[in-house]
Amino acid sequence: MDRMRFLRCMARAPQQLRTFASLPGEPPAFTIPEEPIPIAQADEAAAQASEAHIRAVLAETAATSPEMMERDVRRMRHHMLSFMSGIASTQTRDSTFRPFKLRTQPPTVHQLTLSHLLAATAQLGHAKQHVKRSYEPLIYGYRHGMAVIDVERATLPALRRAALVVRQIAENDGVILIVGTRPHLRAPIRAAVERLGANGFHVSTDRWTPGVLTNASKLLSFATQYSVQRSRREEDREQAAPNMTQLATLQYRPDLVIVLNPVENENALREATQSNVPTMAIVDTNVDPRAVTYAIPANDDSPRVAELVLGVLSKAGEDGLRRRRAALEAWDKRQRRRRRTPTAADP
Repeated sequence: MDRMRFLRCMARAPQQLRTFASLPGEPPAFTIPEEPIPIAQADEAAAQASEAHIRAVLAETAATSPEMMERDVRRMRHHMLSFMSGIASTQTRDSTFRPFKLRTQPPTVHQLTLSHLLAATAQLGHAKQHVKRSYEPLIYGYRHGMAVIDVERATLPALRRAALVVRQIAENDGVILIVGTRPHLRAPIRAAVERLGANGFHVSTDRWTPGVLTNASKLLSFATQYSVQRSRREEDREQAAPNMTQLATLQYRPDLVIVLNPVENENALREATQSNVPTMAIVDTNVDPRAVTYAIPANDDSPRVAELVLGVLSKAGEDGLRRRRAALEAWDKRQRRRRRTPTAADP
């Protein structure tokens, strides 16, 4: 329709002779006379020229082989993708949030981007009347009466700092306790504890038992007795993998407590504060961030946010354990080299 309209307008123009050709170097398909011609005649001439052009294109297409046509299609597609890739952001497949691989292949703290947090709905908060006054500096704004957390200036830096803390604790052979009492948190908690190995413990029951940290000597007395009896039956106690019961015999106080739902576990935060144990938690807009040592402002009601945060923190702890093993191996090599080196006092 546009081609016929263009040809008709050119045919009705009483100007000098003009020529319209579909391809350069070909004979003119339609010649515009100097004198105006009737509309019906111009439409007929334009239709004839368009039909001739279509026939030429069809004949050229039929003459080409299917392999050449497929090659041309691939070339056009590659050109289009290369042209469109420069538009908008430079987001790739690796930096895209993929929730189905978040539990098995979580991103590291260096791979974490804003797209991961936004896709996990970490920016969604509660209604304006439920927002704590101390949480106001961490809020980006309000939309439809709902608070929007500042992911760029609050969540991302806090999560990176928390990952650094977890890595340092794991590198110094510290014990990390993860607390999450919601049913959908059990699977990601177990995956995170598996990455932490013997340095990770978890509480994923329905509720937090009061006195686990402040009254551990009496509350875990049965666990202590069971652990001692079991360790006596083991042939090599040093090679035995620590479990939940051995935590009571080794120490009653962890080096870090990570709470995923602080609203239901206020007693855990209170006991950790009384025991001088640093705490780390996913803090929503209805929680006072001053009650946590390392607060991570995010949506604590989203399972994806919990999986993302646990994945990043557990990968940081795994990196700390890897650094500790490398340091121990280097120290062992230095000790063996020092033993092999003869001294001046040796005969």
